Parts: sequence; structure tokens; C-alpha cells
Amino acid sequence: MLKAIKKTRIYEEVVSQIHDLIREGKLKARDQLPSERELAETFKVSRSSVREALRALEAEGSVISRTGMGTFVADLPMESLVSTLATLLSKEKDALADIFEMRKLIEPEIASLAAERATSREIEQLKEILDKQAQEVKKGGTGVEADSEFHFTIGQATQNLALEKLVSALMDILSRSREESLQTPGRNEVSLESHLRILSAIESHDREAAREAMLRHIEQVEQNVLPIKKTKNQISHASTDLSERSIS
Repeated sequence: MLKAIKKTRIYEEVVSQIHDLIREGKLKARDQLPSERELAETFKVSRSSVREALRALEAEGSVISRTGMGTFVADLPMESLVSTLATLLSKEKDALADIFEMRKLIEPEIASLAAERATSREIEQLKEILDKQAQEVKKGGTGVEADSEFHFTIGQATQNLALEKLVSALMDILSRSREESLQTPGRNEVSLESHLRILSAIESHDREAAREAMLRHIEQVEQNVLPIKKTKNQISHASTDLSERSIS
């Protein structure tokens, strides 16, 4: 049934634009927003509309108002999660295996959602990224930057800010292990082939194929990365044992 189109209130437009600035990274956690007067002049609206928008943003937890200081972008829950994951990975030797388990639960669903929602422009971006990765691989490089960009763009294609931030965080946290993985002979080519299969599924808007292709990709990376970590740990333990023996 058709419904009457609701007229957007002015303050809602201000809220929407500030959301966009936060999503695009132009406003980050703890950044101070311009004053009410400056915002009113920028948006060409009344100060009362700006005030109402700021109240709405504060009520949803996007900003924090501090008396005598101004209004600041709040620490987003996703950023707290990123910090926790980074700490876990740096302190817990088995954390990498746990994070891969998490990736296998989450990223296939992200790819599936991207297959449903990706715009033609985002699909073109993914193609351009893989062209760049292919050129790097052909030159003998790891293609790690294009690899990260590919996963991040899939996150963007979900049109879901929380998922986009989660993917970005995971790529940052796993940057070192991914670099090591892609240095394994032949691994960069395998990664590119996996990415091409994922892209094909997204371009076809085939949610199930995208989900399966992403799962297979993460499993391949996991099989390659975890033995590397295990071997390094074994070498480290062996060196420690030898040192202890020599001391004793």
C-alpha cells in the first residue's frame, strides 16, 4: 500500500549530514564540532534547527556535549572493539586463531550482503582494485595494499557503517600476518584468484556464491598464516630451551 511521503524536518537533514561526515572519516572520535553559530551558517539553517540536531545526535550517542567546552564526536562502540581486538592479538599467543574463527563467521555474511547491495560504481571500484593487485603480483610484489583495499571496499558495499568499520579494523589488526602470508611463494597469486571469484559472485549479485567464495578465501589464508605463526613459536621456544640448557 502506498503511503504519504513525509516531509523531512530541517534538523534531520543536519543530523544526516553530520552522520555522513562521521562515516566518511571527516569527523573522527573526540573531534570537536564547530559552534552552533558556525554550523548554522554552514548549513544555512537556524540555530534552533542546529540545536535540535545536536540534541538528537547526543540522544543516539553519536556526540557528547561538554558544558563550557563544546560538542564532540563520541567514541564509537566499533572503535572500542578495535582497541580490544588489537590488545588481544598483541598479548595472547592464540588470539590469531580466534580472530580467524571470527572472520569465518562474519566476513562471508559481509560478502553476501555486498552481493545484494553493491552499486555499479562499487563493483567498478573492486575491478580497478584487482587490476592494481594483478599488476603488483605480476611484478613480483605481494599486492598487500590492494588486498586490504579490496576487503575494505566490500565492507563499504554493504551500505552498513558498523560492518564497514569492522572490516577496516580487521584489516589493520591483521596487516602484519597478511603481509607475511602474501610473501609465501605463490600465495599472492592464489589470493588474487580468490578475490576474482569473490568479485564475480558480487557482480552477479549471487549472495550464496559470494558467501562461499569468501569463506574459502579466509580458510586458505588461515591455513597459510597459522602454520607460519606456529613455526615461529616453535623456533622461539627451541631457542629459549637451548639458552636455558646452556645456562644450566
